[in-house]
Amino acid sequence: MDGMHSGLSMIAPMHSPTIEILPLKKGFLRAAADATHVLVRLVAPAQPVTENSASAQRAPLDLALVIDRSGSMSGDPLKAALESSVRIIQGLRSDDRIAVITFDDHVQVVQPLVAVGDAHDLVTRVRLIESGGSTALFDGWQEGVKQLAPFVKKERIARVILLTDGQANHGLVDEAQIFEHVAKAAGASITTSTVGLGHGFNETLLTGMAKAGEGAANFGQSADDLSEAFEEQFAILSHSFLRQVKITVQGGSDVQARLLGELLEDGVTRTRKLGTLPWNSALTAVVELKIGANAKADSLLAVNFTAVTKDGTPVAFGPQILVLPEVDLATFSTLQTDVNVAAAVGEAVTAEKLDVIQALVRGGQVAEAKQKLAELTQQTDLSEWAREKIIYLTGLLEEDQIMAMKEMRYASRNFSRSIKGSNVAENSERFNEDIESAKALFLRKKRAAGRSSAPQPPQQPPQA
Repeated sequence: MDGMHSGLSMIAPMHSPTIEILPLKKGFLRAAADATHVLVRLVAPAQPVTENSASAQRAPLDLALVIDRSGSMSGDPLKAALESSVRIIQGLRSDDRIAVITFDDHVQVVQPLVAVGDAHDLVTRVRLIESGGSTALFDGWQEGVKQLAPFVKKERIARVILLTDGQANHGLVDEAQIFEHVAKAAGASITTSTVGLGHGFNETLLTGMAKAGEGAANFGQSADDLSEAFEEQFAILSHSFLRQVKITVQGGSDVQARLLGELLEDGVTRTRKLGTLPWNSALTAVVELKIGANAKADSLLAVNFTAVTKDGTPVAFGPQILVLPEVDLATFSTLQTDVNVAAAVGEAVTAEKLDVIQALVRGGQVAEAKQKLAELTQQTDLSEWAREKIIYLTGLLEEDQIMAMKEMRYASRNFSRSIKGSNVAENSERFNEDIESAKALFLRKKRAAGRSSAPQPPQQPPQA
């Protein structure tokens, strides 16, 4: 790789990742009216044979389960939260540590952070938790952080898992402020994952917290719906090669560059947290390039990555420079399009469009949302998986607008999801459930989020 930073000295050369920049076409037009795109990949090496045991490989985990027991969680949502928590506890290793916190309008520490082997009666106590009053969501999350903070060590993984309907109505409720606190905790090596429960959970708050907290966002109606999501999280941790991976892109002279996959207020993002890079996998990002008249062919784009190793050592990779030949319009039109890059671009663009469609539904503009979903299905660059997912969302919107908004929010995250197979060709293979089921759990693609299997659109809950 070109120009590796000194942080790499902490990783053996044979275990170093590779940066790839794959253009849509192997040439560029200067001052073209339309933007072009490249696919950036940080590819992990194959897992060493001496480290092929997941239980031996994963760093020990310090986990704070924060369970919403407010009145809005009564019934099935709380049942799902408790059963999911029990399954998590039972699946931990003896060198992991666990804390359990509940909250309604008050916060209760059911179990301070303790080694799993010393928490013999914890499952029983979790199953006895009952619903209560209002929802002091931030206070509950904050107590989870407090339980972990004194014990943060670079060789351990600290994570809060928040199980809630996200209907915060007590204490701090401003979402922007909550996100700031969650991001600050992540900066101190305490990440946050969220689980939305029930029919009316706040997907905006929960996906925002997971993003700020460098964790995962999931939702479901039952423990069975959530089992695979939790297994995926722990599978990623078990196969972790690098953690807290962040990409930064910078366009060259007279080149505008932005990362696709999410719309921001200013419309531009050049830095993104990509999360954990497992062995035998790649973290990907799609970059949009607007190349001006004075661009230099030998320095169109610079890509850098930062990360943390399994033992907590900061490392950096890059810069990797994109070099492409300038061609005229006639030649450009004959250049072959890379189908893998095109598929990645299609998914990143779809992620942004789904954000727009979700906002339309939320604003009551359902007819316009349906029209834009229909337009999405006509995109020629969509993968089979992407097309089937949009068709599912279209059907769901007809049945249940509330759940459709939630599925769209999570679908957008899935479309822009960074973890892919290490082999580029894997990303373009035809979607097939049998093929998907054979993949590593964290590489699988599903038609729908929040369900243990591909469902029919859920029915509206019965009227009281």
